[in-house]
Amino acid sequence: MSERSIESYEQYRYAYKLGKKSVSLMRHKGLDTHLAVLDDKVNAYECSKEYLGEMNVPARFIVGTMTRARAVSFSADFMPLLNERSEFAAKWRNVCEYHLSDTGITEAPKAYEYLGKFYIIEGNKRVSVLKSYGAVFIALDVIRLLPEKKKKREIEAYYEFLNFYEQSKLYSLQFSKKEYYYRFNKLAGFSRDHKWTRQEQIAVAGFLDRLEPLLQKYDISTDRCDCMVDLMSIYGYDGLLSMKDKDLSKAVSENKIRLSYNHGLYKIICVSDIADMGLYSDYARIELSDVDFLISCGDLDPEYLEFLVTMSNKPLFYVHGNHDSRLDSKPPGGCTCVDDDLIIYQGIRILGLGGSLRYSKSKYQYTELEMAKRIRRLRRKIHKAGGIDIVISHAAVRGHGDMDDYAHQGFECFEKLIMDYHPKYWFFGHIHLNYSFNLSREYEFKGCKIINCYDKYEATY
Repeated sequence: MSERSIESYEQYRYAYKLGKKSVSLMRHKGLDTHLAVLDDKVNAYECSKEYLGEMNVPARFIVGTMTRARAVSFSADFMPLLNERSEFAAKWRNVCEYHLSDTGITEAPKAYEYLGKFYIIEGNKRVSVLKSYGAVFIALDVIRLLPEKKKKREIEAYYEFLNFYEQSKLYSLQFSKKEYYYRFNKLAGFSRDHKWTRQEQIAVAGFLDRLEPLLQKYDISTDRCDCMVDLMSIYGYDGLLSMKDKDLSKAVSENKIRLSYNHGLYKIICVSDIADMGLYSDYARIELSDVDFLISCGDLDPEYLEFLVTMSNKPLFYVHGNHDSRLDSKPPGGCTCVDDDLIIYQGIRILGLGGSLRYSKSKYQYTELEMAKRIRRLRRKIHKAGGIDIVISHAAVRGHGDMDDYAHQGFECFEKLIMDYHPKYWFFGHIHLNYSFNLSREYEFKGCKIINCYDKYEATY
């Protein structure tokens, strides 16, 4: 028996053990133990096709095969699962010997690319052998399947990726939602048509390879590309990519809660003061079909809030307005009051401070001193949570969207809260936009976006 034959036998035993280990791990996690199957996802014969030719593909994005019949021979990471005495094992070892020869594997496996992932049509064993030797890139002969354009997040993100790829030429940089491509370019200082240099490609790809083991270390399952953008929003593009390994590990550890839950961008619907007729209608299910959660900044009927929760089947967080004493006797069902509280939802830290500046004897009105005391009582919770991401109030921040009359002035202590904790968003109500033509919806202070949510406002986080 030749040296190549001996090594192919040993390599099959090694790959077989890896396959069994993979199956056990995936079963423990409740995931599919075998290769993904393209036929389960889409009918390839009904899709538009684009021939890409031979290209080097990151091995991590080769995730499956065409049919279920071939999938059961491999674990989810392409390691073989059939007994070493089987015909399959003999063919696998023959391919391995070709790989070990002077010429190596010369014929690229044929594959479909669908939604940024690759599914093998012919050459599953070739891919399996190369992956068993730890190949980082594998040459494939690729046909791209173009799904019908629909208003679905996965498909919208894919078409945004295709535009992005024309500039970056990096398959390894794929985000879960289309908004992240815009966010990445903005944080990196790239224009939409920026042609990436080879140095930029190496820097980003190298950073992702450094980030992945840290996410595994801290048990963070969120996609590494999404995590990179979340970290960029905190440390900046240059600051993050230039971090030493020790500092990067610390950054991931300190932001574990945020990274663990932030699967892409969240769509938030914020309401305040009057019911939006577009939402309070038969079309509400369509309008709210892709919302992740809702926020109310006060002075809305409990029936309206209950309707929004029912139609969206998503959580709604609210604070009291200055006219909301009726909510004490009839709190809106299915909604969560965050007044004088800090909650963490899917890793987002949300603080609630309802009510307005005191101008009468109504219950939910406060002096400047009383509001400052409310904030002081919350500081322990804020410190324990490590900060704030979103603040919900009824009143405005003084000088940022409020008015001069006493009833509609904002609180000065809100500014200090922003300077101390730097939340990304501050949502408020109380100031009806039809009070004056000079009023605006959006303001900014120390990096915090301050939003008047009168009627309805849509935000992404």
